[in-house]
Amino acid sequence: MSLSLLSRYAFFAACVIFTLASLPFLQHDWLWPITAVTGILSLIGVFDLLQSPHAVRRNYPILGNIRYLVEGIRPEIRQYLLESDSDALPFSRAQRSLVYSRAKNESADKPFGTLIDVYQSGFEFIGHSMRPAPLSDPSGFRVMVGGPQCTQPYSASVFNISAMSFGSLSANAIRALNQGAKLGNFAHDTGEGSISAYHRENGGDLTWELGSGYFGCRTADGRFDPERFAAQAQTPQVRMIEIKMSQKLNCQYVDLKNFTLLFFRGARKQLLVV
Repeated sequence: MSLSLLSRYAFFAACVIFTLASLPFLQHDWLWPITAVTGILSLIGVFDLLQSPHAVRRNYPILGNIRYLVEGIRPEIRQYLLESDSDALPFSRAQRSLVYSRAKNESADKPFGTLIDVYQSGFEFIGHSMRPAPLSDPSGFRVMVGGPQCTQPYSASVFNISAMSFGSLSANAIRALNQGAKLGNFAHDTGEGSISAYHRENGGDLTWELGSGYFGCRTADGRFDPERFAAQAQTPQVRMIEIKMSQKLNCQYVDLKNFTLLFFRGARKQLLVV
């Protein structure tokens, strides 16, 4: 029992003894800070002994306050030192960072993969096979586009090249993609930047995307030109037409200086607001 009491009150007793013992030697300047600290701790210990709401502080004067201090800063310790980016209690660090970034109007995009362990349960993916099964009928991976009223229906592959405009991609990139579409017998989406000469070099099937800019079928003042549209659409290489209903654009000035882009898109060389 005496050892238990000694362990509980040893630090408090040491502070009191040191404070009382150092009082006669306070003429030494270096002793003042130490005595002040032990004196304050002694007063805290006395208060802990006299208070009744907290049994831990009464049984362990001074030292018992460490428990409540750590308990008070526990959320901060967990958030900044222990919590991973994916622990959702109730929201993960990654989710909160996303909200903070968007609230500050900052980019929240993080490319190059994910920090999430996709090998844990709940994630599904398809791995490459070392011995893939042969396809008995590759032509089955196609779908017919065009109903009874369509005079030129198109047998479209289920795998095609998505929309990427000339201008966003170089001329050689457009050539390579269209040649791949020709070799693989699938369609190449032009993007809303219209059909360029580079789309036509290799003769691959094209899906002509028509956006709000009417690129490739616009008048000099930027309106829809039905005659130019008909001339482009009737070429054998254009197999389908995709209409983009709307698009969110950033409001800013764009100086279109590339004459080649302007030529293929049918736009004037001027300062445009998009």
